[in-house]
This record gives sequence, C-alpha cells and structure tokens, in this order.
Amino acid sequence: MKSQLIFLLCFSIAIQQLFAQKLDSTPATFTSESGKEVSAEVGTIQVPENRKNSNSALIPIHFIKLKSTNPNAKTPTFYLEGGPGSSCTWQASNPRYLENWLPYLEVGDVVLVDQRGTGAETERTLFIWQKELPENLFVNAEAAQKHFNTMSQEALKTYKDRDVDLQGYTTIENANDLDVLRQALGYTKISLFGFSYGTHLGQTYMKYYPDYVENAVLVGVEGFNDTFKLPLTMDMQLHKIALLSDNDPTINTQVPDLVALYKKVVRKIKEKPVEVEITSALTGTPLKVKVGPYGLNVILRIDIGDASDIPVLPRLLYNIDQGDYSLLQWFVQKRHQRVYGIHGMAITMDAASGASPSKLARIETENKKSLFKNVINPSNVKNWPIPDLGEDFRAPLATDIRTLFLSGTLDFNTPPYQAEQVRWGYSNSQHIIVKNAGHEQIVYHPKAQATILRFLKGETIDDITMSYPPIRFIPLTGTSEDLWHPSLGDE
Repeated sequence: MKSQLIFLLCFSIAIQQLFAQKLDSTPATFTSESGKEVSAEVGTIQVPENRKNSNSALIPIHFIKLKSTNPNAKTPTFYLEGGPGSSCTWQASNPRYLENWLPYLEVGDVVLVDQRGTGAETERTLFIWQKELPENLFVNAEAAQKHFNTMSQEALKTYKDRDVDLQGYTTIENANDLDVLRQALGYTKISLFGFSYGTHLGQTYMKYYPDYVENAVLVGVEGFNDTFKLPLTMDMQLHKIALLSDNDPTINTQVPDLVALYKKVVRKIKEKPVEVEITSALTGTPLKVKVGPYGLNVILRIDIGDASDIPVLPRLLYNIDQGDYSLLQWFVQKRHQRVYGIHGMAITMDAASGASPSKLARIETENKKSLFKNVINPSNVKNWPIPDLGEDFRAPLATDIRTLFLSGTLDFNTPPYQAEQVRWGYSNSQHIIVKNAGHEQIVYHPKAQATILRFLKGETIDDITMSYPPIRFIPLTGTSEDLWHPSLGDE
C-alpha cells in the first residue's frame, strides 16, 4: 500500500511538472516611438506556486519575447526588473520604452519577464486597505508599525481565502521559473540583464543554473546578503549631499550646514507635527495628514538615492523650516499610496532573502547611531509565513560567468561597495561606476546602452568611463531658468 501511495505521489508530481511547463503564446506586433514594428510572442507558462507542495496551485508567468532582427542572432537577453514587485512586459506596448530595446534586437531576442506575483498576477498577492487611515500614521514609527501590523493580519486572511501559498514567493522560485521559461522557449543559453532587485534574482539564477548563462549585466547591485540595508549608509548619503550643497553658491549662503538644518527641522516637527492636505489615492477625496520626523524620513528614504530628486532636497528642508509646506505636501501626495496596501509577493521575497546573523547584529548596532533607524529596512510583519532561504543561499558566489557591473556614486539603494563585494568572487568581470548617478540614472547615461551592447556582443569595454555633470541644486527660493523639479509645479 505504501509503495502504491509513493508511486501515485510521484506520478502526480510528474504530471504537474509536465503541465506546468506548457507554454501558451500568440504572435503580436508592437510599434516603437520611431514607428518601427517589432515582431513578438506574448505568452504565459504555468508553474507551481510552491514547488515543495505537490498540491500547489498553478500560477502563470507572463512574458513577451521580442524577436531579433539579426538573422545570425546571438544569445537572447532576459530582462529582470527591480522591486521585488515590479513588472516589465508593459514596456513592449509603450512606444518610448520599446524604442530603447531596438538596438538589443540587433544582437538577439529580448525576453521581458514578469516575475511571479507581478504584472497581470499582482492582484493575487495584493491587499488594499479599505478603511480610514490613522491620523498619526506619518507622525511616528510606532503608529506606522501598528497600522502595518493590523493591515498585514487582514491581508493574511485575504490570502487564505484566495488559497495563496506565500511559501512559494522566494527568489529561488523566481529563478526556477526563469529556467522553466528558458527551456520552454528552446534556448540553450541566455544573457541576463538585471536592475536593482533584478540583480539579486540574476545572481540567484547564476548560482543555481550557471551552465545556462552566457553573460550577465547587473545594474544597481543587490548581493545575496544586501536585502537588508546598513542604517548608517543613509546617514552617509545625507552627509555626501550636504558636502555637495556646501559647494553650491545657490545653497551655501543660506544653508551653510545641510545636516544641521535637517536636525533643526526634525526637532520642530517632532514638537509640533505639520498638517498637509492631499488627495486620497483610494477615494479621491481630500485627506488631511499630519507629518512628523518619521514621515519626513520615509520621504527621504525613498528619494535620497535618486539624482532627479536630490537637487530639491535642500529646498524641501529649507521650506519646512520657513513654515512653507508646499513641497512636503507634494512628496506626501506622491508617496502616501504605499500605506494603503500590502504586496505579499514583495514582502515575502525580501523576508525570505533575509540577512545573515552577523549582518543583523551590525544593523542593530548601527540603528543606535543612525538618524534614520526606523525607515531603512522593511518592518517586521507579525505572524508572517517567512520561507527563510538560509545561509547557503546568502553565501557569496564564485563564478567565471562574464559579468558587467554598473553602479552610481549617488545611489544609496545599491551603493557601489555592494557591487565590489559581490564582484570579489567573479573572476571574469568589470565594474563601471557612473559618477553623479543615482539609482534610477545609471542605465540612462548616454554611454550606457552602447557599452552594454558591446559587452553582450563579447567585446571588451576597458576603455569606458561614465560621468554625469555635478549635481546642481534647485534654488531655495524663487525660480531658475534652467533648473526645475515637478514638486515646484508651474513656478
């Protein structure tokens, strides 16, 4: 009887795996900004939500294969988006973004992959809070944590009703999905192009499926043990921006010490939180929000590594100090929708990658010194089912896979030292550090695309350096003919 049960179980798993690798696709044509038509396949492949559970539900992985224009196409490139939680298949139907992929099609196919729980499948692990928000949500960390805990418990109930198995939402499972798709598309080898979290996923694929990777391009590098950030990295970023503003004549006469101004503003809004009125992202109705040090730090946490927002940060702090809350209102409006929902995929992915005991100990030590301790890392979620990937997963990778690392000197999210730590185990790699680039600006440098294409073609790129002009800050008051930020409206 026991042998029969084992046979039936193995047969069931084999049938499930066979069905899971069934690829469904249809031909499509997309048009770029310049009017060029791109032949493509739009499809899905079914995979188990949790491969460790023989009764797991099957979920679709969506992809778009953009077909190469080269009759002698080289290795296809799989694009891995950041997040975790962001999708990328939408880029095919966006003429401007599709235009960016045209040069890559001269090399080989490009496959845009929506990772599990993203894109069209986001709804499965997305929970939207439908009730009123606590008044003091942006005032202090304690209020925010309480709201987050309450919301997460409601989310877990919803996931249970949907029969969601959160144990399957790990970066290893994402990598397994990639290989299933690679096989189904008939590729012997692929090149990886990862951004931010996509570099974390790319390294995971390289660790578990090294024989199938020709090249890897990793932009804004998050290593296996980098999901949780060191708090003092953000303090250092603030000091770096302060040094830059100290050398800017539009700033330094009125703000000779940006860090001192930040501390002054924090003291003010801690004593008396600011109230701004925004439009609710959920209801579209006016919403009054109180903002204290915690809310300000949340905004800085999101934007302090983006070179498009860094130029306005001194003005933001200066205006708050002067009693003008218009810029603060703009930033709260832009970011407040985050408190209305929980993306179970993103939370579980990050929690599963986790951090080593030594990294956690260092984070705890740095939290005692950091100005930003309550906003650096994901909040602990009460009773959340975390499939910890363990120390074997977080161990460094030694590989000879040909790899190009790209970092930005103003990137707080994935600073260059992370790429160097990862690169220590890569015997066949290069690291280009783009001066004055933030997290979002690295890949948009005028030389970046041509450099990546040369690398994917197998060429050497030892001659390449990249740099943006120095940061120019928005004036603290008034307008500038050549400097502008959307938070200033039509000023």
